Amino acid sequence: MVSTFWPAFKKLYCTIPVLHHQEVVITLFWGESGFDKSRSDTLGGLRSAYLVWLSQENMGMDFCGKTIFPKYVYVDGEFKENIAISTDEKGKITKIVPVSEAEHPIIELPELCILPGFVSAHSHAFQRELRGRSGIGAVGTQNFWRWRDDMYKLVEEADYDKMVKYTTKTFNEMLLAGITTVGEFHYVHHGTTPFDLDLAIIKAAKRTGIRLCLIETLYSRAGFKEHDVNDQQKRFKTSVDDLTAQVIKMGENLSESVTLAVAAHSLRAVPLDQLHRLHAFAVEKSIPFHIHIEEQPKEIQDCQSAHNCTPSELLLATLPGLDPCVTLVHCTYTDRKSLNEYARRGVNVCVTPTTEGFLGDGVPTLAEFDHISLGTDCNNRLCFLEEMRWLAFCQNTKTNTRNHAEFDAKKLIKCATENGARSLRLHEKVGQLQTGFFLDFVAFNLNSPRLKDIPASDLADAIVFGAGNSDIAIVVVGGVERGQF
Repeated sequence: MVSTFWPAFKKLYCTIPVLHHQEVVITLFWGESGFDKSRSDTLGGLRSAYLVWLSQENMGMDFCGKTIFPKYVYVDGEFKENIAISTDEKGKITKIVPVSEAEHPIIELPELCILPGFVSAHSHAFQRELRGRSGIGAVGTQNFWRWRDDMYKLVEEADYDKMVKYTTKTFNEMLLAGITTVGEFHYVHHGTTPFDLDLAIIKAAKRTGIRLCLIETLYSRAGFKEHDVNDQQKRFKTSVDDLTAQVIKMGENLSESVTLAVAAHSLRAVPLDQLHRLHAFAVEKSIPFHIHIEEQPKEIQDCQSAHNCTPSELLLATLPGLDPCVTLVHCTYTDRKSLNEYARRGVNVCVTPTTEGFLGDGVPTLAEFDHISLGTDCNNRLCFLEEMRWLAFCQNTKTNTRNHAEFDAKKLIKCATENGARSLRLHEKVGQLQTGFFLDFVAFNLNSPRLKDIPASDLADAIVFGAGNSDIAIVVVGGVERGQF
């Protein structure tokens, strides 16, 4: 990864090691002008040897079992100086202490500030392959349902190798956007053999190094009044028994970087009796349960026709186990009364602002006490900073205010990290830079034109509302650099 990182960005160079408390300190600088040529003659050999060491087995920089010292570290809701982070050999944080108390040797990162890695709680990775075919502004592409027809055409062509290819590209691009964990809401199960496309997702995650929660999704019918899927959805269909058996089987051979969850695709796609059985399985196995809900007005109209109530009213009336292990995706047209009840029960709401804008879904009616996480959904544009700021911008625009739901930078970072981890039930492993958690982080270049000379007190706001993917210098998952620039 260093081999591609270096020529592409010319940001990484190793200066002369200096003595610090009698120990060697390795210093990495990300500058705007590339390697300092005045030092290249004396330090070229050292730099080259170090970069070769970093790129062994194409693993990138490995901070496992080491101590790092960035310029700023985001902890307890703010950027702090003079903080060092030590990890064990498995990439778990063992100490976060003042640098004067840190273990040596120390790897200094003086031009970087680091945030916890972002968590996308909702993704359909294969849909990235539709990039360039948005149809926005074209005749006949006026709504979500027309776009869905184009997505179905892509599904018809998918096999194991293509799914690995599609998903690998998406996961790598996610890493470059600072996303270190993804909840992959996966319903395209069957290629040439049952559930082989599920295994393709796991292979892509292992290939890229992203942390994966594979959300195995039940899809049983084409609509509220239908009894089966249509021909375009045949690769989605499975039974509760077969899906849960697949989850149990896959769970026997997973690495620590891959976890499992289950989902009912939606109330229109899953009958109530099957939804209840799947939710009971999730409770039994202590895994997350997700569901799309009220993304489109048509879903609400069809539910009212079939059940004389909205999807949220139906869910609240028939599923008493709604709790923090449940995530509702979108809630675009959910009324505030239902949202208040979800919040009271601790239910997570995952919003995907750029996809909801891309597909013309709408803007949810949010409040400051909602448990909001973020997702990249169709992955047409992968920039988690945009998901964060557009969560705020859409609410500002809808309410003609600048403080609706209290979406300041601190809260938006929490939505993008801690809340996403909570949605995937990974909140005791990732989402914060904290002792006992994995060292998953996204580092921003403080020499970037967008961040240069910004004081620590303003840095979170500057990153969330002013920075982009190009300001990201390095992304680390479990102590190891990931993402091929």
